[in-house]
Amino acid sequence: MTPAEPLTVDVPDGLGVVEVLGNDAASVLYLAGAPIWVHAYDNHGSVGELAARAGAAGWDAPRPAELSALRDWLAEPGLMVERGRRGKWPVDRVHGLRIEPLLPLLRLFCRGRYLVSARTMSPTVTVFDRVEADWFGWYPAYDDEDEYILATDRWPPPGLGTVEEHRARIARGIRPALVTAGPPGGAGRYLIDGHHKLAAYRKARVRPLVIDIVPAEPRPLPKALFEDLLPPSARGEFRHALNGWFSGGPLPDGPGT
Repeated sequence: MTPAEPLTVDVPDGLGVVEVLGNDAASVLYLAGAPIWVHAYDNHGSVGELAARAGAAGWDAPRPAELSALRDWLAEPGLMVERGRRGKWPVDRVHGLRIEPLLPLLRLFCRGRYLVSARTMSPTVTVFDRVEADWFGWYPAYDDEDEYILATDRWPPPGLGTVEEHRARIARGIRPALVTAGPPGGAGRYLIDGHHKLAAYRKARVRPLVIDIVPAEPRPLPKALFEDLLPPSARGEFRHALNGWFSGGPLPDGPGT
């Protein structure tokens, strides 16, 4: 996969429907004010990653209605995927990413500056279902055939008819777009929209097209908030991450805290 050059976009009037706090060491995702996921490196002598559902009240929160209004555009965003090579390795290059069509999507985020890019991911990406378990642990991807993503809705998604509609578009050469969000730095990706589309890409055995949105600068994540959002069953797994609070890199809390 080869991401397009990121677009830097200022969002002065964001609605705050989607909010990501923290950095690639530790982060939390909110949807419509409800905490959904926390993610962290395990900080236990390895490069393992951990994720847990965040907050019992937000776990069954309804999908934000604002996301539904964007589904027609995301079904046919007009982005082109070109399969090429970098040396001996096959790569995808995504063309046609523009700011204007993205503005309704970006307004769902908080006010601030964001980096927006487009790429493809492995059709065999491992999807962690937010209703399947309280927490998950895994090792990060070392190439694009070993990827992981955190779902914000049920997986596999209900509604086979919707999956088939997307699969038919993919068969005609259209590339519907998934939307992911995450913290700056690269790790911890949350699937904001596109669960049915991802299922369709899998059926078609085609690499999914992804629009990735991250804050240009980390939004502070206090350790006390992170710990409070952990379900009781996950606290033991996260103890090393909390004890070290990622002393090997920038604190998720932000500088000087």
